[in-house]
Amino acid sequence: MIALAVFGLLTAAFSQAGPSKVSPDLGRMLAESEPGVKHLCWVFFGDKDGQTAYPAYDPKALDRRAKVGAELSYGDLPVSRRYVDRLVASGVKVRAVSRWLNAASVEADASQVAALEAMPFVIRLEPVAVYRRPSDHQTLAGLEAKALPPTDYGYADEQIKLMRIHELHQRGYNGSGVRLCLIDTGFDREHEALRRARIIAERDFQRPGDFVTSYQEEQDSTRIQTWHGTAMLSIIGAYKPGVLVGSAYNCDFILAKTEHYHSDNEPDFYQEEDWWVAALEWADSLGTDIVSSSLGYRQWRDHASYTYPDMDGRTAKCTMAADSAARRGMLIVNAIGNVNTNNRPDTCLLAPADAKGILTVGGVWASSRQWANPRQGSGACAGPTADSIRIPKSGTGDSVWVRRIKPEIASSWQNAFAYNQPDSLGNFNLIKSSVGTSGATALTAGLCALLIQAHPSWGPDQVIEALKHSGSNRAGVQAYFSAPESLATTLGTWPFYNPSFSGIATGSKNYTYQGIAYDLYDVYRLGWGVPDGVAALNYSPPEVVLPDRDQLFDPYPNPAKAGEGGVYLPYYLIRDSYRVAVYIYSLDGRLIRLLDLGQQMAGDYPGLIDRIRNRSSGRQPAYWDLKDDRGRPVPSGLYLALLSTGWGQSLKKVMVVR
Repeated sequence: MIALAVFGLLTAAFSQAGPSKVSPDLGRMLAESEPGVKHLCWVFFGDKDGQTAYPAYDPKALDRRAKVGAELSYGDLPVSRRYVDRLVASGVKVRAVSRWLNAASVEADASQVAALEAMPFVIRLEPVAVYRRPSDHQTLAGLEAKALPPTDYGYADEQIKLMRIHELHQRGYNGSGVRLCLIDTGFDREHEALRRARIIAERDFQRPGDFVTSYQEEQDSTRIQTWHGTAMLSIIGAYKPGVLVGSAYNCDFILAKTEHYHSDNEPDFYQEEDWWVAALEWADSLGTDIVSSSLGYRQWRDHASYTYPDMDGRTAKCTMAADSAARRGMLIVNAIGNVNTNNRPDTCLLAPADAKGILTVGGVWASSRQWANPRQGSGACAGPTADSIRIPKSGTGDSVWVRRIKPEIASSWQNAFAYNQPDSLGNFNLIKSSVGTSGATALTAGLCALLIQAHPSWGPDQVIEALKHSGSNRAGVQAYFSAPESLATTLGTWPFYNPSFSGIATGSKNYTYQGIAYDLYDVYRLGWGVPDGVAALNYSPPEVVLPDRDQLFDPYPNPAKAGEGGVYLPYYLIRDSYRVAVYIYSLDGRLIRLLDLGQQMAGDYPGLIDRIRNRSSGRQPAYWDLKDDRGRPVPSGLYLALLSTGWGQSLKKVMVVR
């Protein structure tokens, strides 16, 4: 009886449409622009139009998914060709199509947006994020190569040895057999340190049908377009002993060119989020093990800016895609960002670095292992995420929450790299150096490749846990978790998560734990700290038996006492679900409360896996405040909580005591 009632409620709930499918941000953009001006828009579809056949996947992609128990699911089905054709027929230009988001990005003016909104299969329209920011990097003077023994790392010596990567190389680990995708501005390979790099696939997402990611004179006015991507490729894949050796020089590289980088007179990135999402799905289909992305999205040229509260791991489209990729077994390694505190008041965190299932990298000086403080360099790099300080709505103690930390780890902030411009004689041999979390991310992605080569059965969670376990600031994180209320006053209270970033960037929050003083602000600056590659290699992750179906775990606290707040309802999803809800029923079958959780990616929210590993994934459980749908407190008694995902249902009992 309950199952039938739930089905009816779900059908009714999701058939109701709001007054407008156009988001407020997009509506403002259209209202403030001249007639005929084109805007970049996400067009989200309500279903897959009966699609049942999955696209072709590289066998390695399916093997990678099998490691984490991620079967092909609804999100992997193609977007309806009929729906996309209808968009094209309306006169809009389709830029990219996302299976995971079940959406297409288009160029459309106000009249075309109105036509799209009228299409019955379209459920909402939102702006595509288009980002503009100054360059993170100030390159230093060029350095000349010198003849050194073959085992010498040359100008990369300090950055390689920071995480003991050289010792992994000595043990025979160099990235062989690991597929690593770089998403960046473009990649030149003329440099003498890059000539042996193995490229197995490449694609330019700025130009449909273009499979060249290096400098193209007809497309790129100067080589400035490709310097950043080339630098990141060389930090991982360079091999010129005595000059420059990368962290995982034997990887199989997959290259995706998604970002504009203009001229020397205007050294700014123009980044389009939809191309990044498209590149991520392409990388998945090719069996990519690791994605290294030294990019971020936050402040836009238009009204689509992501605010600090949006840095919550579930709002930005690229964040949603990154988390979805992680659930499919890809390890996403992303830079946290570089912004001086004078330019941004809260945090330098950029999407998709706020995603919950990925590895976000901050920066330290390799010589001191100290955080790259803005007083010591050109920019700051630190968290926190918008949902990292979470005080329950009910007003109960903050200690019931485990906070989310970004970045998870930190790596070398200053790195040597292969420069893609020729010297005065036309030879490609220049080595330069610059600072930023971009290079820290690429260097770390290479270390991850060595760990996956050594442990082919490891998925993203095991690699991330190994890095955390070996981190130089692990004890500081433990001290932080021992005093969960210690930062509440400084960093804000519910519902305003607007921390004083200047304090984190320049101040200290000392706390004594087990007789040792720790600066708790370092948790947001460094996360678990600088990984030890050898210790990470020897890490033994605990055995975890994954549920074989969508499952609601035991509620807590249970019994739930009304005077002490509500009850948390942790759950686990074996696959992406676009309609997740928890229904609260009385024993006589009356619906008391509907907790509409919306679209959720596969994973823990949080329950079994978090408890076994004694960690937080950052995902939040459902929460019932012990009130009915009218806001009235429910009486004492036994209630039924039913998780419904569209794939299945799971039931638990909750006792309420007043």
